[in-house]
Amino acid sequence: MNDKVILISDFFIDDFVGGAALNDEEIYRLLSERFDVQKIKSRYLYEGFIQENLDSFFVISNFFGVNPFIRDLIQSKCKYILYCHDYKFVQHTNPAAYPNFLVPTNELINVNFHRDAHRIICQTQFQKDIYDRNLKFPEKTVSFSGNLWSEEDLKRLGNLSEVEKNDKCAIVDSKYPQKGVKESVQYCEDNNLAYDIIGDPEYSKFLELLSVYSTLVFHPSTPETCCRVVLEAKMMDLKIITNKLIGASYEDWYNLNGIDLVDHMINKRETFADFISEIRRDES
Repeated sequence: MNDKVILISDFFIDDFVGGAALNDEEIYRLLSERFDVQKIKSRYLYEGFIQENLDSFFVISNFFGVNPFIRDLIQSKCKYILYCHDYKFVQHTNPAAYPNFLVPTNELINVNFHRDAHRIICQTQFQKDIYDRNLKFPEKTVSFSGNLWSEEDLKRLGNLSEVEKNDKCAIVDSKYPQKGVKESVQYCEDNNLAYDIIGDPEYSKFLELLSVYSTLVFHPSTPETCCRVVLEAKMMDLKIITNKLIGASYEDWYNLNGIDLVDHMINKRETFADFISEIRRDES
């Protein structure tokens, strides 16, 4: 195996700025300090590219855009890991639609693609447990126990933790029903909590907007693998009102807030390249 890493995803930050894209940009940045890393969008993969890179190490993020023939070629010919931002073993990616997150066997998808991965990277133990419950090969799954932010964004989050807070709750606007805007509004109204629904397409402005609130109310209907917005709110020293679907809430470090949580995520960031390098070297 050579020193080249191929990072594959459906979208990168030049498409839109979302949590997965921000995280994947840091994967690219951190691994580029150690390897020759090439980013490629899943829809642009073709047979010749795979054949030319058989000795490379593939890091596959979101992959719904990969042509089935190309996916089978990667599966049979390449050493790859899956870096999981959701639950791609079920079509709608929401295992919470079933009791105990257990998807009926006849609704499972991409099982072989997961099985043949060198490793499946989960973001929290909560996510790993759901993967293991459904796919039943726990020896393949590994929890990184965190998410990735740029040095610049972590510094910004630390500074915003010092911002004076108002006495209102923030609900983050979203066009996706599973993000629970309706449920969060209902919670605030049922409990007589003042709230605003906020959002801004520019990431830095969104953080500044969120930082002035005392509390984030967030009630998703799908299990959040880690949950960047909750952690960003905690790093900015907001209180959190949520449900039991936040992956990060089951981690030992979740009790940290403000600059303490920022420092923890800085340390996690610094361990990421070693984390992937060790997995890459592992021949099992």
